[in-house]
Amino acid sequence: MKACELILWFASVALESLLLARGWTSGWFRKYPFFFAYLACVFIQDIVFLMIYFFHFQYYPSFYWYGEFFSLAIGCGVTWEIFHLLLGRFPGVGRMARNVLLFALMTVFTKALGDAWNGAALWPSTAIEFERNLRAMQALSLIVLAALSVYYQIPTTRNVKGIFSGYGLFVATSVMTLTLRASLGNTFQTTWVFLQPFCYTAVLGIWCAALWNYERSPAPEALPEIAIEKDYQSLARATRNGLVQARVFLGKAMRP
Repeated sequence: MKACELILWFASVALESLLLARGWTSGWFRKYPFFFAYLACVFIQDIVFLMIYFFHFQYYPSFYWYGEFFSLAIGCGVTWEIFHLLLGRFPGVGRMARNVLLFALMTVFTKALGDAWNGAALWPSTAIEFERNLRAMQALSLIVLAALSVYYQIPTTRNVKGIFSGYGLFVATSVMTLTLRASLGNTFQTTWVFLQPFCYTAVLGIWCAALWNYERSPAPEALPEIAIEKDYQSLARATRNGLVQARVFLGKAMRP
């Protein structure tokens, strides 16, 4: 491992410990549980991986991919939490968005399990493809959420914006690097082992800046009226009416 890669690795551990210490002393773990659980998981993994890398390097590749799967699962919780933080005040829209997100994630997991069961690809190609697909699904859902936030001007705090933008940048760069790694193979390996930790360190910098001071959410009565829930209710009514009309039409068509 090159010196610059080690510097990035140690810098990531330092920033993670700083964020965790700040979250612990300020009690933010209760406000953003999935985010800090994800951060704690990655921090522990980095410490363990450093020890394995220096003392038992032969086990490092296997431990890396198992740890990557675990952090991926908790990362899905971060995406879920971002949806809740932005759409939690809108029960109809929030429930629909979380159900769509859950369905999309389950589809990716099911495909990965099917490919692994059928032996469609060799390890670690299956792992790279699985992580890329899952990150791509997260990226797409976050892009849609960002578009909704801008279009409806959903108010949010600086802390939530920081979590959103940092994790969104991390997911986007992960999709890019994983796609290049899957397409170019080992020729991209040297660039990948530097670019991935570099992007993650930049994301940690964004989180440190955004989460250092807590910004209280405005009271519900102080929030402006937002049309997103009304639009959802209109869409839901139109969908129900369409289903009723389709059922009536099919009933008439099936009569002798």
